[in-house]
Amino acid sequence: MKRLQVLLIMLLALTPAGAQEFIGMTEKNIRENMSRENPGMVCDNMVRNDYFRYLKYYSADGNETWLIFLDNRGQCNGVRITCGSSSYHTRLKELNDRYRAKGENRWSYRTGNEEIDVKLKQEEYFFTITHQRAKDRAKSGNDRAA
Repeated sequence: MKRLQVLLIMLLALTPAGAQEFIGMTEKNIRENMSRENPGMVCDNMVRNDYFRYLKYYSADGNETWLIFLDNRGQCNGVRITCGSSSYHTRLKELNDRYRAKGENRWSYRTGNEEIDVKLKQEEYFFTITHQRAKDRAKSGNDRAA
């Protein structure tokens, strides 16, 4: 029984890593992926916003909320995950283990041909992890894929 509990905790602790896979994905594929990969997250279809288009998911215990932002083509261009402070150290370790550090509470990774920036911001009772495409950088004409 303890093994099952430890395994379940480990799986839940790794959930935010899936956010990286959403960037560039269509709304339909995101919904399918969330249902399959994050069955503990509930889709909140009641949210409406006149300025931003997004999908909202939350955990049954209310400790985690995902906002998956969509562009005008219906493709993901960013993810913001808000978590209760109790999981801060677990998430920080995960970010340090999975991504390349770019400074204090900042990381990056590549997916396909895109660079993704990850930022962690801690507040008093919660923290956020934001995944978004890296800002366009000036190209020198001598940039080459490594």
